[in-house]
Amino acid sequence: MRVTILCENTVGVTRPMGLMGEHGLSFWIEDQSITVYDTGQGVGIINNMALLGKSIRSIDRIILSHGHYDHTGGLMPVLAQRDTVLPVYVHKEAFRNKVAVGEGPDGATVVPIGFPYSREEYEKNGAQFRPLDHLARIEDKIFTISDIERSGGWKTWDARLKLFEDGKILDDPFNDDLSLLLETRSGPVVLLGCAHAGVVEILDDLSRKTGYREFYAVIGGTHLSTAPEAYINRAIEAFNDYRVKVLGTSHCTGFYASARIMKHFKKKFVPANVGSTFDF
Repeated sequence: MRVTILCENTVGVTRPMGLMGEHGLSFWIEDQSITVYDTGQGVGIINNMALLGKSIRSIDRIILSHGHYDHTGGLMPVLAQRDTVLPVYVHKEAFRNKVAVGEGPDGATVVPIGFPYSREEYEKNGAQFRPLDHLARIEDKIFTISDIERSGGWKTWDARLKLFEDGKILDDPFNDDLSLLLETRSGPVVLLGCAHAGVVEILDDLSRKTGYREFYAVIGGTHLSTAPEAYINRAIEAFNDYRVKVLGTSHCTGFYASARIMKHFKKKFVPANVGSTFDF
């Protein structure tokens, strides 16, 4: 199984020239079939796929990690390049109205950060949505996990990220936060979109529901950029406890948390940027 990063905040290879970085994430997964996990903002995915020699027509399915624009923005550009229906796996709550709430000079500002288009518009352009929840098998070696079990009263530490529904600003429970488990020859591999449900909680829930006590690799966004120091320490402890041998944090992990993880795990830490390739 080969995993290539199509979209990420930075470009990690010098060749081919012309690859683009953006605040977003997308993985290309090659096995018995082709799976694209997330699609970035939509700025670089078509460009990067072409330069990396990936054919849009060869995609068998897309899986979306959650309903934020920096993971779903490339869906419409991909659909526009195809003339056949494309299965798109997504949690049933991903289309809720996601917003970022901040303080501006005139008070609170509410900025939409969800899907750029409506569900109906995607369907008109060839998306065939297939709802997911909890632990689900996509094909022989690919599983998704969402609706992560968390302790009572759990809330994200990123207080900006909310829902806006019925005229009210609500906490986002991030039930739609969806990660992948790949069963590879090297061992179980976890791919993370943003880990809004908590990277520790995701690994713990995966372990409970699959019986795995070790994960060969953990790659992707861990959303530690805004996490308190105590939670970064918990994440490092979890990676230790699950005997992770390859750690490729990226996107929303943040430079400080990535540096902490790299310092602790040394050669187990690997770049996970545009163009990075992992063989399992």
